[in-house]
Amino acid sequence: MGSVNRSISRYETTAVYTHPEAEVDIVLVHGLNGSPDKTWTASNGVFWPLDLLPASLKGAKANILVYGYNADVYSRKNDRSASDNFIHQHAQTLVTSLTLFRKSEGTFKNPIIWVCHSLGGILAKRALLYSNDLRMTHHEDYRSIYVSTFGMMFLGTPHTGSDAATWGLVLQGMSDAIMPKKFFESESVLLKTLKKDNETLSNINNHFLDIYQRFRIHMAHENHKTDIKGTKILVVDANSASPQLPGVTYYGVEATHGQMCKFASASAPGYRALSTDIRQWVLDAPALIDVRWDIEERERAARMRNEIHERISPFVSQLTAVPSGLLCSSKVFQFLTV
Repeated sequence: MGSVNRSISRYETTAVYTHPEAEVDIVLVHGLNGSPDKTWTASNGVFWPLDLLPASLKGAKANILVYGYNADVYSRKNDRSASDNFIHQHAQTLVTSLTLFRKSEGTFKNPIIWVCHSLGGILAKRALLYSNDLRMTHHEDYRSIYVSTFGMMFLGTPHTGSDAATWGLVLQGMSDAIMPKKFFESESVLLKTLKKDNETLSNINNHFLDIYQRFRIHMAHENHKTDIKGTKILVVDANSASPQLPGVTYYGVEATHGQMCKFASASAPGYRALSTDIRQWVLDAPALIDVRWDIEERERAARMRNEIHERISPFVSQLTAVPSGLLCSSKVFQFLTV
């Protein structure tokens, strides 16, 4: 039995369940206007990453982490302000936070399984691209996120964006209900990223195609429309949430966009599919990720040798130009051996 933590930090990484013999880290990332606790909490108060998932793992050894970041597209007086960070800045923070947390916990090489809702999926994809790009010696620790990732579950992620009018309806409905309109920021940089044909979103998708087959991937889409003041809409339709790619598993969840990530019980729509596959991934991941770490360490050693060679090459070239008799002099010998 693992240890339980219900004190969840609004930002960065929190372990809500820690297994004493954990072999895998399950990381949950919320979406637009979400938070690391409320996004995953049903109306009856069930916080499924802690109240349901540990029991569903049935002996599979995993830690369960939640990640929080400012995904707000509105601001409230005397409360949180809307995020003005771009998606790549959020991705850098995610990689740094998760890497340092895992180092501090001694789980640096644990396989990672991502569970992402909405914008959280875009953020996780961008984080993996960023992590994969880090090959300099002093940044190699942050490559661990890419190397360790085994699988990704996307819940209602708008991979190809969503219609601007749809987001406008959803967020305007939220703003009217929660705060005065003067605090509503409809042109948040995060909101822009989620619109169809956004250049940043297109670039993330295009580059992710180069690496996605490395991971096990499930994509789930909402089957119920969200009621926004009498207007019923699919916030993220199946075409965007489940773009057809070879090797990816797809399914629909009988819930709205906001409810598809909140499971009130083990029998809630979508929970059995998600929890069963997470358990299997936890069992399968260690063997594969161990092999990938062996490969990574050999490549790191090769990069280190190349770096050393590049650094000493100019000095070696200078030495070859020195007459052999001079190399034997005591002063030159002393200089070379300092």
